[in-house]
Amino acid sequence: MKYDTHCFYSTVRNISGVRMVFGFLPPHGRELQINEQYTVFGNIIEAVAIRDGGDRNTSQRHVTALLGAVNRGELAIIQTPSIIILDDSGKSVMLVMRNGVLGTDDPCWYSSGSVVSPKGGRQFIG
Repeated sequence: MKYDTHCFYSTVRNISGVRMVFGFLPPHGRELQINEQYTVFGNIIEAVAIRDGGDRNTSQRHVTALLGAVNRGELAIIQTPSIIILDDSGKSVMLVMRNGVLGTDDPCWYSSGSVVSPKGGRQFIG
């Protein structure tokens, strides 16, 4: 059985306007073409911080490089893992944004068609 697990990943995009090497991207740095996206498992911030086994000096250097690339407009963080929470009925839901409205939906692994979705489904705030 294959499950949809897209909500477990982070995606970044090279928005610098030139081909660039981002040495801090796990696992060993990555060259990205203009507008190329790169996806990693988990939260990109944590993935960068623990890239070399969590060595404190190396980790700080990679985190500083990530922040610098974002601040200079070279790299955009497109997506991080979805936030999964329990609603008041005890059902797991993930936060989603659709058409500018924040709400909840079934976690991504329920949308694969391989799992019967728990009752409830989409709810939007506002």
